[in-house]
Amino acid sequence: MKAIKTVLAVAAVCTSAFVFAQAPAVSPTPAVVVTPEQKAAVKELLNVMNFKKMMSQMAGAMAQNMPQMMDQMVAASDTSMTAEQKAEARKLTAKSSERMTKSMIDIYNDPQIVQGMEDIMARAYGSNFALDEITAITAFYSSPAGKKMLATQPQIMQQAMPEMMTLITPRMQVLMGNMAKEIAEQAKEQGRTTASPANK
Repeated sequence: MKAIKTVLAVAAVCTSAFVFAQAPAVSPTPAVVVTPEQKAAVKELLNVMNFKKMMSQMAGAMAQNMPQMMDQMVAASDTSMTAEQKAEARKLTAKSSERMTKSMIDIYNDPQIVQGMEDIMARAYGSNFALDEITAITAFYSSPAGKKMLATQPQIMQQAMPEMMTLITPRMQVLMGNMAKEIAEQAKEQGRTTASPANK
């Protein structure tokens, strides 16, 4: 059971790291003053881009790959587990990924989260684009080519994601294996430390 708990802990940490790794590491959006005109223009742009739907699709795409990733984590993390323990761990991670999938989609569909993201996007666009540039971007996404790009983006991500996972999995397996070994060693050391006073 301890081995299974170790795997689940490693899976949770690595899954969180993977989710956050989907976005490039950048500094927080600087505090900028966005004019009402810019904010209205960004809102129109987000509507054209189907921003709310895009957020749901992004959550779904990430969640769809979680069961496979977590299963790989179980296979790679703790070599001391028996076949029965690994099978049990897979069942537990499958249930965990199902709950995480639903929770993640619920978060991205929460009206407060959506509104907050729209405000963040307004500041981000407002700090990087002038009003006429935002209008031009909106015009592009309103064009046939722009609409096709938006419509095919989920398909493109669905096509690319398995290959991306294949590319990153060997590195993730090494990382997870090292983490599992470190956690196991720390647990053993803590167990020895805890047991020492009782033995005296």
